[in-house]
Amino acid sequence: MLAKCLIINVLRLIIVILFFIAFLNITYVARHSFATVLRRSGVNVGIISESLGHTDLKTTQIYLDSFENEQIDEAMSNLL
Repeated sequence: MLAKCLIINVLRLIIVILFFIAFLNITYVARHSFATVLRRSGVNVGIISESLGHTDLKTTQIYLDSFENEQIDEAMSNLL
């Protein structure tokens, strides 16, 4: 009986961890999409930075530059 309870608790913990990971991925995708739409719409990087809650403009620039790297990677994978 004790082993069954331990297994159930471990499975519950695994489920909670998986939901947490899914939540983090969803919020990342939402922020990524939001920032990408703003950037492609010509919104000033300072406004994007403030919208994302970044305290340093350099952080936002690094964040936005990573999107362009992803686009390059995607384009290159289409060539293969």
